[in-house]
Amino acid sequence: MTAPDQPPAGLNTRCIHAGEALDPSTGAYGVPLYANTTYGFHSYEQVEAWEAGAPHFHYARDGSPTVRCFELKMADLEGAEAAVGTATGMAAISGTLLHLVPAGKHLVASEHIYPITRRLLCEDLARWGATVSFVDGTDPAAVGEAIRPETAAIYVEACSNPALRVPDLDALGEVARDRDVPLVVDATFLSPALLRPLEHGAGIVLHSATKYLSGHGNVVAGIVCGQRDTIAGIAASLSRLGATMSPFAAWLLLAGIKTLPLRIERHVTNALALARLLEAHPAVAHVSYPGLDCHPDHAVATRLLGDRGSGGMVSFGLAGGKPALRAFLNTLYIPTIAVSLGDVGSLIWPFSGSDLIRFSVGTEDLPDLTADLTRALDAAGLAREAG
Repeated sequence: MTAPDQPPAGLNTRCIHAGEALDPSTGAYGVPLYANTTYGFHSYEQVEAWEAGAPHFHYARDGSPTVRCFELKMADLEGAEAAVGTATGMAAISGTLLHLVPAGKHLVASEHIYPITRRLLCEDLARWGATVSFVDGTDPAAVGEAIRPETAAIYVEACSNPALRVPDLDALGEVARDRDVPLVVDATFLSPALLRPLEHGAGIVLHSATKYLSGHGNVVAGIVCGQRDTIAGIAASLSRLGATMSPFAAWLLLAGIKTLPLRIERHVTNALALARLLEAHPAVAHVSYPGLDCHPDHAVATRLLGDRGSGGMVSFGLAGGKPALRAFLNTLYIPTIAVSLGDVGSLIWPFSGSDLIRFSVGTEDLPDLTADLTRALDAAGLAREAG
């Protein structure tokens, strides 16, 4: 969307304008919601041209003008040739891997991934006839050693859910290039405001657009970005699966993503401050945030993310077991106890079977969040002392 003879536009400008133009029919500013199921042809000759490869919208499962605008915007933001929208974030993952890793092929996946994604790989990918090896994604040598002749892809999360491990994408990109295997990166936790994985050797980057890209907790969707031919193949798989993005989801995303850089800046500022508060509080047993010096991947995160910040997610555990956890969650006022993340409002969730708490830090005023979190941590400390 850069004007002739002008330097590349900045992130805020591209989030607002990339992929968009005045509506050709009405001149409307802002992309209209095209809710159509089907699109007509004016003549048999137009049908013939479409069947020969000429672009033409025809059925909403295979695209719409509204979805197309969001795809163009995301391709621009990620520095990709093309993008395809999906019905959910899991549809982005499953559609991508179904296309890349067919029956008889092998996937190398990081062990630091979202639990539902792990179940997809262990249960559904196996049902499709593919195999998977889990390795430490933060160890590029281990990833390289796991590659076999039939390996079709490497899969990692740029910042893992929920442990917040950060793999060295530059090193993994070299492994992928040397072995001629595409590196697939789920960058949901960081968004293109903080990291563009394609610049670090990834072949494909995907997101649960439900999270930071939307930012307002009102849409479920996903997006996959990469080379044009690869995205075309993934789009075909998604169409057959019935897992493509709805026009309404794209319309909501086009509104939400315009403020992405502004929101991310506040998320990052708040998250770092609260991570430091957690690190210093005696009621906290451990805390994970890539922006802290104590994080095992701090050096890697600093190199990849620079001064843009380490995201808006913080994970931690409390000393004192379930009584402390109960007191902590029941004392909190501002964060909502809920799954999902990346919303303008703070969300917090305790993972059953462990002491891990995932904190999606929102954009509320930092003094309010600080006071609320301190009060809840103090309550957790008292519960621990009471035994």
